[in-house]
Amino acid sequence: MNFDINFIKTKVLIKYPYFGMITMNVNYEMVDNPLIPTACTDGKTIYFNPNFMNKLTVDEQIFVVAHEICHIAFNHIERAEDRNPDIWNYAMDAVINAFLKKDGLPIPLGMIDEKDGLLYAAEELYERLLKDTESEEKIKGNDSHHEIWKDKKLQEELEKIFKDAETLKKQKRIKHAQDKIAKEKESDIFKKNKEQQKELLQKMREEMINEGTNHEQDKQANGNIRNIGSVGEVTHIIDWRYLLRESITYNLDFSYRNATIEDGVLTSHLEEIPHSEVEIVLDTSGSVNEELLKSFLRECKNILQSAKVKVGCFDTKFYGFHEIKNFHDIDNMKYEGGGGTDFDVAVNAFSRRVINRIIFTDGWADPPKNKLSVIWVIFGSKKIDPQGSKVIYVDEKSLVKKHHTR
Repeated sequence: MNFDINFIKTKVLIKYPYFGMITMNVNYEMVDNPLIPTACTDGKTIYFNPNFMNKLTVDEQIFVVAHEICHIAFNHIERAEDRNPDIWNYAMDAVINAFLKKDGLPIPLGMIDEKDGLLYAAEELYERLLKDTESEEKIKGNDSHHEIWKDKKLQEELEKIFKDAETLKKQKRIKHAQDKIAKEKESDIFKKNKEQQKELLQKMREEMINEGTNHEQDKQANGNIRNIGSVGEVTHIIDWRYLLRESITYNLDFSYRNATIEDGVLTSHLEEIPHSEVEIVLDTSGSVNEELLKSFLRECKNILQSAKVKVGCFDTKFYGFHEIKNFHDIDNMKYEGGGGTDFDVAVNAFSRRVINRIIFTDGWADPPKNKLSVIWVIFGSKKIDPQGSKVIYVDEKSLVKKHHTR
Protein backbone atom coordinates (compact mmCIF):
# COMPACT_ATOMS: atom_id res chain seq x y z
CA MET A 1 0.00 0.00 0.00
CA ASN A 2 1.54 3.30 -1.11
CA PHE A 3 2.64 5.54 1.75
CA ASP A 4 1.10 9.02 1.46
CA ILE A 5 2.70 11.10 4.21
CA ASN A 6 0.29 14.02 3.85
CA PHE A 7 -2.72 11.73 4.22
CA ILE A 8 -1.20 9.91 7.22
CA LYS A 9 -0.07 13.20 8.81
CA THR A 10 -3.67 14.45 8.69
CA LYS A 11 -4.86 11.30 10.44
CA VAL A 12 -2.19 11.72 13.13
CA LEU A 13 -3.18 15.38 13.65
CA ILE A 14 -6.79 14.35 14.31
CA LYS A 15 -5.87 11.43 16.56
CA TYR A 16 -3.08 13.25 18.43
CA PRO A 17 -3.85 17.01 18.44
CA TYR A 18 -1.70 17.47 21.55
CA PHE A 19 1.34 16.82 19.35
CA GLY A 20 0.07 19.08 16.57
CA MET A 21 2.88 21.63 16.82
CA ILE A 22 5.49 18.92 16.32
CA THR A 23 3.52 17.03 13.66
CA MET A 24 3.25 20.19 11.55
CA ASN A 25 6.84 21.41 11.99
CA VAL A 26 8.96 18.29 11.84
CA ASN A 27 10.36 17.36 8.42
CA TYR A 28 9.46 14.09 6.73
CA GLU A 29 11.91 12.46 4.34
CA MET A 30 11.71 9.23 2.33
CA VAL A 31 15.10 7.49 2.29
CA ASP A 32 15.55 4.35 0.19
CA ASN A 33 18.75 3.50 2.01
CA PRO A 34 19.80 0.35 3.93
CA LEU A 35 21.07 2.64 6.70
CA ILE A 36 17.39 3.24 7.51
CA PRO A 37 15.54 -0.07 7.00
CA THR A 38 12.31 1.11 8.68
CA ALA A 39 11.86 4.59 10.21
CA CYS A 40 13.78 6.79 12.64
CA THR A 41 14.22 10.37 13.77
CA ASP A 42 17.05 12.67 14.79
CA GLY A 43 14.63 14.95 16.62
CA LYS A 44 14.28 17.34 13.67
CA THR A 45 13.41 15.07 10.75
CA ILE A 46 11.58 11.76 10.56
CA TYR A 47 13.09 9.41 7.99
CA PHE A 48 11.10 6.60 6.37
CA ASN A 49 12.20 3.76 4.16
CA PRO A 50 9.51 3.54 1.44
CA ASN A 51 10.03 -0.22 0.99
CA PHE A 52 9.09 -0.73 4.63
CA MET A 53 6.21 1.77 4.78
CA ASN A 54 4.54 0.54 1.59
CA LYS A 55 4.19 -2.95 3.08
CA LEU A 56 2.12 -1.65 6.02
CA THR A 57 -1.60 -1.09 6.30
CA VAL A 58 -2.78 2.50 6.72
CA ASP A 59 -3.36 2.02 10.45
CA GLU A 60 0.16 0.60 10.80
CA GLN A 61 1.52 3.59 8.88
CA ILE A 62 -0.29 5.90 11.30
CA PHE A 63 1.25 3.90 14.15
CA VAL A 64 4.81 4.34 12.80
CA VAL A 65 4.42 8.09 12.17
CA ALA A 66 2.82 8.65 15.58
CA HIS A 67 5.57 6.53 17.19
CA GLU A 68 8.34 8.73 15.77
CA ILE A 69 6.47 11.93 16.64
CA CYS A 70 6.13 10.71 20.22
CA HIS A 71 9.91 10.25 20.44
CA ILE A 72 10.32 13.91 19.50
CA ALA A 73 7.45 15.16 21.67
CA PHE A 74 8.77 13.36 24.75
CA ASN A 75 12.33 14.48 23.94
CA HIS A 76 13.59 10.91 24.29
CA ILE A 77 16.88 11.75 22.60
CA GLU A 78 17.94 14.28 25.25
CA ARG A 79 16.42 12.25 28.07
CA ALA A 80 18.70 9.32 27.18
CA GLU A 81 21.64 11.11 28.90
CA ASP A 82 24.32 8.48 29.64
CA ARG A 83 21.96 5.51 29.84
CA ASN A 84 22.62 2.20 28.12
CA PRO A 85 21.27 2.96 24.60
CA ASP A 86 19.89 -0.53 23.92
CA ILE A 87 17.94 -0.69 27.18
CA TRP A 88 16.78 2.92 26.80
CA ASN A 89 15.59 2.25 23.24
CA TYR A 90 13.60 -0.74 24.43
CA ALA A 91 12.08 1.13 27.38
CA MET A 92 10.87 4.15 25.43
CA ASP A 93 9.58 2.00 22.55
CA ALA A 94 7.70 -0.18 25.00
CA VAL A 95 6.03 2.81 26.66
CA ILE A 96 5.06 4.56 23.41
CA ASN A 97 3.82 1.38 21.71
CA ALA A 98 1.70 0.38 24.69
CA PHE A 99 -0.20 3.68 24.63
CA LEU A 100 -0.60 3.70 20.83
CA LYS A 101 -1.96 0.16 21.04
CA LYS A 102 -4.36 1.23 23.79
CA ASP A 103 -5.56 3.97 21.43
CA GLY A 104 -6.55 1.29 18.92
CA LEU A 105 -3.56 1.35 16.55
CA PRO A 106 -2.09 -2.02 15.48
CA ILE A 107 1.56 -2.63 16.30
CA PRO A 108 3.43 -3.60 13.10
CA LEU A 109 5.04 -7.03 13.13
CA GLY A 110 8.44 -7.00 14.81
CA MET A 111 7.91 -3.89 16.93
CA ILE A 112 7.89 -4.07 20.73
CA ASP A 113 4.62 -5.10 22.34
CA GLU A 114 5.09 -4.80 26.12
CA LYS A 115 1.90 -4.55 28.18
CA ASP A 116 3.85 -3.21 31.18
CA GLY A 117 4.59 -0.12 29.13
CA LEU A 118 1.31 1.36 30.35
CA LEU A 119 2.50 1.26 33.96
CA TYR A 120 5.77 3.19 33.71
CA ALA A 121 7.44 6.30 32.38
CA ALA A 122 10.40 5.52 30.12
CA GLU A 123 12.93 6.18 32.93
CA GLU A 124 11.02 3.94 35.34
CA LEU A 125 10.82 1.06 32.87
CA TYR A 126 14.51 1.53 32.07
CA GLU A 127 15.46 1.05 35.74
CA ARG A 128 13.26 -2.03 35.98
CA LEU A 129 14.79 -3.55 32.84
CA LEU A 130 18.29 -2.71 34.05
CA LYS A 131 17.75 -4.86 37.13
CA ASP A 132 15.89 -7.64 35.31
CA THR A 133 18.32 -10.15 33.84
CA GLU A 134 15.46 -11.97 32.10
CA SER A 135 14.91 -8.89 29.96
CA GLU A 136 18.32 -9.23 28.34
CA GLU A 137 17.14 -11.55 25.55
CA LYS A 138 14.16 -9.34 24.69
CA ILE A 139 16.38 -6.27 24.48
CA LYS A 140 18.89 -8.05 22.25
CA GLY A 141 16.06 -8.91 19.87
CA ASN A 142 14.77 -5.35 19.71
CA ASP A 143 14.84 -4.20 16.10
CA SER A 144 13.96 -0.58 16.86
CA HIS A 145 16.55 0.97 14.51
CA HIS A 146 17.37 4.02 16.63
CA GLU A 147 21.06 3.76 15.78
CA ILE A 148 20.81 7.27 14.36
CA TRP A 149 20.72 8.58 17.93
CA LYS A 150 24.05 7.09 18.87
CA ASP A 151 25.86 6.85 15.52
CA LYS A 152 27.49 10.20 14.81
CA LYS A 153 28.65 9.08 11.36
CA LEU A 154 25.10 8.19 10.38
CA GLN A 155 23.86 11.56 11.62
CA GLU A 156 26.54 13.34 9.60
CA GLU A 157 25.66 11.36 6.45
CA LEU A 158 21.99 12.22 6.78
CA GLU A 159 22.80 15.88 7.39
CA LYS A 160 24.79 15.90 4.14
CA ILE A 161 21.81 14.42 2.28
CA PHE A 162 19.35 16.79 3.88
CA LYS A 163 21.46 19.83 4.75
CA ASP A 164 18.45 22.12 4.24
CA ALA A 165 15.97 19.81 5.98
CA GLU A 166 15.27 22.09 8.97
CA THR A 167 14.81 25.79 9.46
CA LEU A 168 15.53 27.69 12.64
CA LYS A 169 11.88 28.73 12.87
CA LYS A 170 10.67 25.14 12.85
CA GLN A 171 13.30 24.12 15.37
CA LYS A 172 12.09 26.81 17.77
CA ARG A 173 8.48 25.63 17.41
CA ILE A 174 9.45 22.04 18.12
CA LYS A 175 11.55 23.11 21.12
CA HIS A 176 8.62 25.16 22.43
CA ALA A 177 6.32 22.11 22.17
CA GLN A 178 8.90 19.92 23.93
CA ASP A 179 9.28 22.45 26.75
CA LYS A 180 5.52 22.48 27.19
CA ILE A 181 5.41 18.77 28.04
CA ALA A 182 8.81 18.53 29.73
CA LYS A 183 9.00 16.49 32.95
CA GLU A 184 5.50 15.05 32.49
CA LYS A 185 4.92 11.32 32.35
CA GLU A 186 3.92 9.84 29.03
CA SER A 187 0.70 8.55 30.63
CA ASP A 188 -0.30 12.10 31.68
CA ILE A 189 0.32 13.43 28.17
CA PHE A 190 -1.81 10.73 26.56
CA LYS A 191 -4.63 11.61 28.98
CA LYS A 192 -4.37 15.27 28.02
CA ASN A 193 -4.38 14.27 24.35
CA LYS A 194 -7.65 12.37 24.85
CA GLU A 195 -9.26 15.50 26.28
CA GLN A 196 -7.94 17.68 23.45
CA GLN A 197 -9.03 15.11 20.85
CA LYS A 198 -12.62 15.22 22.18
CA GLU A 199 -12.59 19.03 22.00
CA LEU A 200 -11.21 18.93 18.44
CA LEU A 201 -13.82 16.43 17.22
CA GLN A 202 -16.62 18.43 18.81
CA LYS A 203 -15.32 21.60 17.15
CA MET A 204 -15.16 19.81 13.79
CA ARG A 205 -18.76 18.64 14.16
CA GLU A 206 -19.93 22.15 15.03
CA GLU A 207 -18.07 23.59 12.04
CA MET A 208 -19.68 21.04 9.73
CA ILE A 209 -23.13 21.95 11.07
CA ASN A 210 -22.46 25.69 10.73
CA GLU A 211 -21.05 25.18 7.25
CA GLY A 212 -24.16 23.28 6.24
CA THR A 213 -26.47 25.93 7.73
CA ASN A 214 -24.66 28.73 5.92
CA HIS A 215 -24.66 26.67 2.77
CA GLU A 216 -28.45 26.28 2.83
CA GLN A 217 -28.74 30.06 2.87
CA ASP A 218 -26.43 30.40 -0.13
CA LYS A 219 -28.43 29.65 -3.28
CA GLN A 220 -26.03 31.02 -5.87
CA ALA A 221 -24.21 28.87 -8.41
CA ASN A 222 -20.45 29.29 -8.50
CA GLY A 223 -18.96 27.44 -11.43
CA ASN A 224 -15.44 27.22 -9.99
CA ILE A 225 -13.41 24.40 -11.52
CA ARG A 226 -11.52 21.93 -9.33
CA ASN A 227 -8.86 19.65 -10.74
CA ILE A 228 -8.77 16.86 -8.18
CA GLY A 229 -6.11 14.65 -9.75
CA SER A 230 -5.66 11.05 -8.63
CA VAL A 231 -8.32 10.09 -6.09
CA GLY A 232 -6.89 6.64 -5.36
CA GLU A 233 -8.87 3.44 -5.08
CA VAL A 234 -10.71 1.97 -2.14
CA THR A 235 -12.62 -1.12 -1.09
CA HIS A 236 -16.22 -0.30 -1.91
CA ILE A 237 -18.35 1.15 0.89
CA ILE A 238 -21.47 -0.06 -0.94
CA ASP A 239 -21.80 -3.35 -2.82
CA TRP A 240 -22.84 -1.78 -6.12
CA ARG A 241 -23.00 -5.01 -8.09
CA TYR A 242 -25.55 -6.33 -5.59
CA LEU A 243 -27.47 -3.05 -5.37
CA LEU A 244 -27.74 -2.58 -9.12
CA ARG A 245 -28.03 -6.27 -10.08
CA GLU A 246 -31.74 -6.09 -10.98
CA SER A 247 -31.08 -3.71 -13.84
CA ILE A 248 -27.56 -4.61 -14.92
CA THR A 249 -27.04 -7.37 -17.48
CA TYR A 250 -23.70 -8.99 -18.28
CA ASN A 251 -22.98 -10.22 -21.79
CA LEU A 252 -19.97 -12.22 -22.88
CA ASP A 253 -17.82 -10.14 -25.19
CA PHE A 254 -14.19 -9.77 -26.15
CA SER A 255 -12.39 -7.21 -23.99
CA TYR A 256 -8.87 -5.81 -23.89
CA ARG A 257 -9.19 -4.73 -20.24
CA ASN A 258 -7.21 -7.78 -19.06
CA ALA A 259 -5.46 -8.46 -22.37
CA THR A 260 -2.20 -10.42 -22.52
CA ILE A 261 0.83 -10.00 -24.76
CA GLU A 262 2.62 -13.06 -26.14
CA ASP A 263 5.35 -12.84 -28.77
CA GLY A 264 4.44 -9.21 -29.33
CA VAL A 265 0.77 -10.01 -30.08
CA LEU A 266 -1.98 -8.36 -27.99
CA THR A 267 -4.76 -10.87 -27.24
CA SER A 268 -8.23 -10.00 -25.92
CA HIS A 269 -10.29 -12.33 -23.73
CA LEU A 270 -13.93 -13.20 -23.34
CA GLU A 271 -15.26 -11.35 -20.29
CA GLU A 272 -18.52 -10.35 -18.69
CA ILE A 273 -19.12 -6.80 -19.91
CA PRO A 274 -21.73 -4.62 -18.15
CA HIS A 275 -24.22 -3.16 -20.60
CA SER A 276 -26.48 -1.20 -18.27
CA GLU A 277 -25.96 2.54 -17.89
CA VAL A 278 -25.66 4.52 -14.65
CA GLU A 279 -25.92 8.28 -14.39
CA ILE A 280 -24.21 9.79 -11.36
CA VAL A 281 -24.69 13.34 -10.17
CA LEU A 282 -22.08 14.69 -7.75
CA ASP A 283 -22.70 17.45 -5.22
CA THR A 284 -19.82 19.89 -5.83
CA SER A 285 -21.29 22.74 -3.78
CA GLY A 286 -19.35 24.86 -1.30
CA SER A 287 -19.92 22.49 1.64
CA VAL A 288 -18.25 19.57 -0.17
CA ASN A 289 -14.51 19.79 0.40
CA GLU A 290 -11.86 18.08 -1.70
CA GLU A 291 -11.52 15.01 0.55
CA LEU A 292 -15.28 14.38 0.53
CA LEU A 293 -15.38 14.79 -3.25
CA LYS A 294 -12.56 12.25 -3.53
CA SER A 295 -14.66 9.83 -1.47
CA PHE A 296 -17.52 10.28 -3.96
CA LEU A 297 -15.15 9.63 -6.86
CA ARG A 298 -13.66 6.48 -5.36
CA GLU A 299 -17.17 5.04 -5.22
CA CYS A 300 -17.64 6.08 -8.85
CA LYS A 301 -14.61 3.93 -9.69
CA ASN A 302 -16.26 0.97 -7.98
CA ILE A 303 -19.52 1.56 -9.88
CA LEU A 304 -17.54 1.72 -13.13
CA GLN A 305 -16.60 -1.94 -12.64
CA SER A 306 -20.29 -2.91 -12.80
CA ALA A 307 -21.80 -0.57 -15.40
CA LYS A 308 -21.33 2.06 -18.06
CA VAL A 309 -21.07 5.38 -16.26
CA LYS A 310 -21.80 9.04 -16.91
CA VAL A 311 -20.89 11.61 -14.24
CA GLY A 312 -22.04 15.20 -13.83
CA CYS A 313 -21.67 17.94 -11.20
CA PHE A 314 -24.16 20.34 -9.62
CA ASP A 315 -24.53 23.10 -7.03
CA THR A 316 -27.53 25.30 -7.91
CA LYS A 317 -26.75 24.57 -11.55
CA PHE A 318 -26.12 21.32 -13.41
CA TYR A 319 -22.88 21.41 -15.40
CA GLY A 320 -23.52 18.51 -17.79
CA PHE A 321 -22.61 14.81 -17.99
CA HIS A 322 -19.23 13.36 -18.92
CA GLU A 323 -18.90 9.80 -20.19
CA ILE A 324 -16.49 7.85 -17.99
CA LYS A 325 -14.73 4.94 -19.66
CA ASN A 326 -11.94 4.22 -17.20
CA PHE A 327 -10.30 5.32 -13.93
CA HIS A 328 -8.11 7.79 -15.82
CA ASP A 329 -11.23 9.71 -16.90
CA ILE A 330 -12.27 10.13 -13.25
CA ASP A 331 -8.82 11.26 -12.13
CA ASN A 332 -8.61 13.83 -14.95
CA MET A 333 -12.15 15.17 -15.03
CA LYS A 334 -12.76 18.84 -14.14
CA TYR A 335 -15.30 19.32 -11.39
CA GLU A 336 -17.41 22.48 -11.53
CA GLY A 337 -19.36 23.98 -8.63
CA GLY A 338 -18.68 25.67 -5.32
CA GLY A 339 -21.94 27.55 -4.79
CA GLY A 340 -25.17 26.68 -2.98
CA THR A 341 -27.10 23.39 -3.27
CA ASP A 342 -30.39 22.73 -5.08
CA PHE A 343 -31.52 19.10 -5.03
CA ASP A 344 -34.25 19.77 -7.62
CA VAL A 345 -31.45 20.72 -10.01
CA ALA A 346 -29.79 17.37 -9.28
CA VAL A 347 -32.98 15.35 -9.79
CA ASN A 348 -33.88 17.16 -13.01
CA ALA A 349 -30.41 16.46 -14.45
CA PHE A 350 -31.13 12.75 -15.04
CA SER A 351 -32.22 11.27 -18.36
CA ARG A 352 -35.64 9.73 -17.97
CA ARG A 353 -34.64 6.66 -20.00
CA VAL A 354 -31.90 5.70 -17.52
CA ILE A 355 -32.93 3.28 -14.76
CA ASN A 356 -29.93 3.67 -12.48
CA ARG A 357 -29.65 7.18 -11.07
CA ILE A 358 -27.29 8.01 -8.20
CA ILE A 359 -26.67 11.24 -6.29
CA PHE A 360 -23.62 11.63 -4.04
CA THR A 361 -24.00 14.48 -1.53
CA ASP A 362 -23.40 15.62 2.04
CA GLY A 363 -27.16 16.20 2.33
CA TRP A 364 -27.08 19.91 3.15
CA ALA A 365 -30.10 21.26 1.26
CA ASP A 366 -33.89 21.11 1.27
CA PRO A 367 -35.39 17.85 -0.08
CA PRO A 368 -36.33 17.97 -3.78
CA LYS A 369 -39.91 18.77 -4.72
CA ASN A 370 -39.83 16.50 -7.75
CA LYS A 371 -40.45 12.79 -7.18
CA LEU A 372 -38.05 10.48 -9.02
CA SER A 373 -36.56 7.06 -8.32
CA VAL A 374 -32.97 7.86 -7.33
CA ILE A 375 -30.34 6.25 -5.11
CA TRP A 376 -29.17 8.97 -2.72
CA VAL A 377 -25.81 8.35 -1.03
CA ILE A 378 -25.44 10.74 1.91
CA PHE A 379 -21.94 11.12 3.39
CA GLY A 380 -22.30 12.47 6.93
CA SER A 381 -25.00 12.90 9.56
CA LYS A 382 -27.55 15.03 7.65
CA LYS A 383 -30.88 13.24 7.17
CA ILE A 384 -33.14 13.78 4.15
CA ASP A 385 -36.32 12.08 2.94
CA PRO A 386 -36.69 12.41 -0.85
CA GLN A 387 -39.94 10.85 -2.07
CA GLY A 388 -39.78 7.70 -4.14
CA SER A 389 -36.06 7.20 -3.60
CA LYS A 390 -33.65 4.90 -1.80
CA VAL A 391 -31.33 6.65 0.71
CA ILE A 392 -28.02 5.18 1.85
CA TYR A 393 -26.16 6.89 4.69
CA VAL A 394 -22.38 6.63 4.99
CA ASP A 395 -21.39 7.65 8.51
CA GLU A 396 -18.02 9.13 9.50
CA LYS A 397 -16.77 5.84 11.00
CA SER A 398 -17.43 3.86 7.80
CA LEU A 399 -15.97 6.63 5.66
CA VAL A 400 -12.73 6.86 7.64
CA LYS A 401 -12.33 3.07 7.73
CA LYS A 402 -12.79 2.64 3.99
CA HIS A 403 -10.99 5.88 3.13
CA HIS A 404 -7.65 4.34 4.01
CA THR A 405 -6.71 2.35 0.94
CA ARG A 406 -4.69 4.59 -1.34
